[in-house]
Amino acid sequence: MLRLAIASCYVMSRQPDVATFVHAHYDIEVCQFSQLTDKVFKLHTQKKDYLLKLADGDDEFLMNQLYGHKEMPEIVLPIYETRSGARMASEGRNFAYLTDYVEQVPMPFENRVRDYATLLSKLHEKTEIVVDKNDDEISWLYEDDYRRLEERFMVLEMMMQHYEMKISRSPFEWQVVMMYPLLYGMYRRSDEAMKRFYQLLGRKRRLPIALTHGDVNVANVLPGTKTTHLINFENSSFDLPSQDMVKFLSHYHSSRGTTKIIADYLKLQQDQLVVHHFFMRSLCVDLKLLSKVLTGNALIDISLLNEKLAPGLIAMGIYDEMNEPKKKPQKKPELGGQKPENVSI
Repeated sequence: MLRLAIASCYVMSRQPDVATFVHAHYDIEVCQFSQLTDKVFKLHTQKKDYLLKLADGDDEFLMNQLYGHKEMPEIVLPIYETRSGARMASEGRNFAYLTDYVEQVPMPFENRVRDYATLLSKLHEKTEIVVDKNDDEISWLYEDDYRRLEERFMVLEMMMQHYEMKISRSPFEWQVVMMYPLLYGMYRRSDEAMKRFYQLLGRKRRLPIALTHGDVNVANVLPGTKTTHLINFENSSFDLPSQDMVKFLSHYHSSRGTTKIIADYLKLQQDQLVVHHFFMRSLCVDLKLLSKVLTGNALIDISLLNEKLAPGLIAMGIYDEMNEPKKKPQKKPELGGQKPENVSI
């Protein structure tokens, strides 16, 4: 019924269906509604306004995890339970959930980026669990990561061999050749992080996972007059929380303060598996994807290359800073030294 209502071109013809669906599951009377997106409806009642959000499937398990902590309302908007006590309203194959409508407050982009990272960190902290991993599972994970890194190395080497054999190189090809040491350095550090990750995982046999947001986009930050919330969890899943931060760095590496945000996040991690995994993935730049978007225009392609490498360069800088050998503090020399014995002044 609801999906048929959404498919209609005329808002007025949908109103009875949407209002009926809401009234069938919630104790509210819809006076009128407006469609904000293809999946979101703003519902007007006599007391307040709500949002009805369509879901792609039954996310009741996810919702229970998301709202299973008393601190979570500080991070996400509250979801109203149906009359039957469920967080998802369903009718046939149609699923939806009801939440408050919040009027957004204008916020500078850099503040959104910072608040988004803060909300992600809180989400990961509140939902973290530990899962056991046996030898077969660890072996499967290792083989997958090893193949990924090996393929990236091979693509880089093939590009270099091809460009080095050319008598005449384009500006883009020269740029790749000059950046080879940096690219090789990224992959070498990714390999180091992978070895540390699997050595530690092999000893612990336990993997820290958390509810990841999945849809890493500052548009999913909802700043209100009193607090800021994280919204849109359709792509959420339980995974290593570093997955969100790898995407965060990829999307917002050019935003001021991102380097400090990432460094602070990693330094606060209690489990080094999360740190090693972040570096393993963020430093494993995929040049094969880059080759698919090259235009043949040297200046544009150089810009695409620099944009592709920028997150990895930031990650490499943080990696080197965090793995720099700690120097022992040198004893401060006494001014003038010691007075020689048997010497008269």
